[in-house]
Amino acid sequence: MNNHPNTTDANTSVTRRRRERERAQRERQIVRAAERIFAKKGFQGATIQEIAQEAELSVGTIYNFFESKEKLYSTIITSRLDEMRDAVLSRIHTVENAWEQLKIMLDYQAEFIERNREFFIIFLQAQNRFAWTFAKELDEEVAKRFKRYLETLESIFTAGIKEGTMRPLSAEDLAEAWAGMTNAFFLKWLEEKPRWSLKSKAVLIFEIFMHGVAQ
Repeated sequence: MNNHPNTTDANTSVTRRRRERERAQRERQIVRAAERIFAKKGFQGATIQEIAQEAELSVGTIYNFFESKEKLYSTIITSRLDEMRDAVLSRIHTVENAWEQLKIMLDYQAEFIERNREFFIIFLQAQNRFAWTFAKELDEEVAKRFKRYLETLESIFTAGIKEGTMRPLSAEDLAEAWAGMTNAFFLKWLEEKPRWSLKSKAVLIFEIFMHGVAQ
């Protein structure tokens, strides 16, 4: 008698993939709800009960995905930073000119921050005081990602110096200067929520860095 083992394996594989998709979708649902609650109430003020209500899920379901509020908070920050970095890298690798890479990076960062303002408010709140162990672990994860960001910038400036389109200065110093200036504009926009578009300022940032301010 033929039990059609290949058909059974295929059905099992389809079922597994469907469950994985459903789980990933549910996790995104929780994360989006948590972003809204954390942005509104901060880490200390938010509760898992409120996040569950916002996500239209049970508290138990939240804990099936995230063992604690701290873990959920940390996941939001690190996953969003990774998302932005991966998107930036995929875009700058399509061009070779260093200045064009910087422009693409800056334009996308501004667009991403405008589109995900709730997340970046949470990111700013990460500077608040938490339980020491949690703060230390979160700071380390964020520091790793900022270090990778600086390394990416440094490689772009190194390439620009080699191709002769940039002055032969320290690529490390240029990377830190670029990060400092762009972050200042980003923080001002997030804290003040001005009428001007952050992406519109990307043009000004690029022009200042590329040409300076001397007459």
